[in-house]
Amino acid sequence: MDDFSRSIPRKIGLLKASGEDHVYDRETLYDYMDGGAEVYLAFDFRQVWTRKYSMPGGKELTVDVYDMGSPEEAFGIFSCDREDPGAGIGQGSEYGFGLLRFHQGRFFVTVMTADEDEEAGQGVLEVGRAVVKALGPPGPGPDLVGFLPRESLQPDRTSYFHGNVNLNNRYFVAGENVLGLGRSTDCVFAEYGTGAGERGYLLLIRYPGEERALAARRSFLSSYAPEAGPEGLARTENKKWVSASARGSFLALVFESPSPDWARKLVSSINFPEK
Repeated sequence: MDDFSRSIPRKIGLLKASGEDHVYDRETLYDYMDGGAEVYLAFDFRQVWTRKYSMPGGKELTVDVYDMGSPEEAFGIFSCDREDPGAGIGQGSEYGFGLLRFHQGRFFVTVMTADEDEEAGQGVLEVGRAVVKALGPPGPGPDLVGFLPRESLQPDRTSYFHGNVNLNNRYFVAGENVLGLGRSTDCVFAEYGTGAGERGYLLLIRYPGEERALAARRSFLSSYAPEAGPEGLARTENKKWVSASARGSFLALVFESPSPDWARKLVSSINFPEK
């Protein structure tokens, strides 16, 4: 990643690089971010390259370029914390309150400033446009996202990840890792409109094998919905429904369903790959 020190300009418009560039890997990431490192380490994070820029008037911004190992992983870390409107930079982006986030190929990038005025915001976007030129071509997203039913899907609220820490950041299931999530599992969490402005949720998990999927279903139902019948359906305290269905090496969990039939229809619409 030292190549970025040469390929990303030290002067961008009125902004100038200040101080030295730094690179952190899986062993030293906690030295850079004491809080939040575990979110990156739950993915195939390799290294992060970081540089500061100074702006007129003493303002400062920081750019971080994370090598996530693959385009799928870069999409994943980007997808787990989306809140703001798109910025039209890279394969996917968002900008709000002095923070630009985007992904391109195997890289995930943040550009941030503590100043939220228009001048600082323009500087953040200008740096982002310069950085993306050094990142190479786009890459494919996770195949698991393509398995999702499309009807009523909220695409900008779809997340891809592997670990329990990422799941609980989106939707808290349990303090313990009852689903057996880790680096060997692929997960996609998606939101669906159910009518009247309400949302239902689908968590689709791919395990290394069928036995792992079945064991995770048993563990989930025992912990989360012990009253569920053989079909894996149960009504929760908020009068909504939860379901757990295993198919081969896949486990599909539906949360906040307005009815058993809605949950059944959603699961039956998953585009499972042919065996």
